[in-house]
Amino acid sequence: MKTIQRFWGLSLKKQLIILGVLGLSFLTGCSTTGMASPSPYLLPGAGIGAALGAGIGAAANHNNPWRGAAIGGLLGAAGGGVAGEVYGRSQTPYQPQQQGYYPPPQQGYYQPQQGTYQQPYYGEPPG
Repeated sequence: MKTIQRFWGLSLKKQLIILGVLGLSFLTGCSTTGMASPSPYLLPGAGIGAALGAGIGAAANHNNPWRGAAIGGLLGAAGGGVAGEVYGRSQTPYQPQQQGYYPPPQQGYYQPQQGTYQQPYYGEPPG
């Protein structure tokens, strides 16, 4: 309740600045149309980092473990998210294997350049 009273006790200029910054943060949080999609390792990395950071922060701060957990959780989430993204970029993308049996091309069988479709030619290659 004190926070609300403190906010309304500020000057109008400070209130507008605070509301403007909050509004911009909400708008920029929703603007993901131009960005590339993050790797699937980002969010699990951030979650694991937050959990580990909160545990270590709570254990390290004996006077106020909640404060240590909050600070450790924020730092761990940031570090874990970055580490997960770096790990995701280092992995080779999944490429499905061909299903079934494809016999090797026969002698004298010519396949045209990839990207153009032509009827198969079973004679000598043009040249």
